[in-house]
Amino acid sequence: MKNINQTALYLLILAVATVAAPVSAHEMFLKPENSRQTPDSPQVLRLINGTFDKSENAITRDRMADVSIVANGKVTKPRPSDWRDDENSSYLNYNSGEAGTHVIGVSTKPRIITMSADDFIAYLKHDGVLDTLATFQANNTLAEVRERYSKHIRTIVQVGDERTDSYAAKLGYPVEIILDKNPYKLRFGDDIGFQVLHNGEPVRGQLVRASYEGFHGHDDSGGHINSYEMRTDEDGRARFLLNNKALWYISLIHMEKIDDPDADYESNWATITFKVD
Repeated sequence: MKNINQTALYLLILAVATVAAPVSAHEMFLKPENSRQTPDSPQVLRLINGTFDKSENAITRDRMADVSIVANGKVTKPRPSDWRDDENSSYLNYNSGEAGTHVIGVSTKPRIITMSADDFIAYLKHDGVLDTLATFQANNTLAEVRERYSKHIRTIVQVGDERTDSYAAKLGYPVEIILDKNPYKLRFGDDIGFQVLHNGEPVRGQLVRASYEGFHGHDDSGGHINSYEMRTDEDGRARFLLNNKALWYISLIHMEKIDDPDADYESNWATITFKVD
């Protein structure tokens, strides 16, 4: 990034060309049954673990470190009993509450997985963790790799007509994606910006992907790709064009080598979803 001037960096961030990056098979998303809600009404939020189109498994309550609903500056913590599961997804039943733009977040507890060096390389290639892949292939001396991972996700919903600032609430998760503007003030054809934070600090050069429900791009080998791929600037910011009316997501995997007796690498996965009209 040091050799890229500001103009080139800005063009890179704004690039709207489709890129051949595979969608992760392990990402986690929150998908509301309704992104625009009536005040004080029963609502259902689906938690997906897999891809944006298909969930592979439900998430048990003991894996959830935090579940928060932020509405007009007030934080509500749903009860474990507010959740239910089916064969492949988890569902949160809650009340929409008063009018405003609300954010709902889920953060999972860290887990450690051990794999061979070859499997780690294959995983980094598949999920597009390109910076770690490059340094690992250049410098690795490990036969086995222990990765500590956790996932931190949020969705933004609009209740009633009043737009409020809770969409930008920081939930205190290790990695967060914070939008620059209220998405429910934007429309198809507008730009949207965001900032990536790791432990509250901006992340420079973070690889980020964005796409929307129903997008079906493919690379030369037939693999599914995202609509956008970009890197954050020195302030941890990037932006892209909202080129469709749909439920959108932004996703990333922040991974770093760590000096820890229990793990060699730590990854924090983050996604955010919101609707564009």
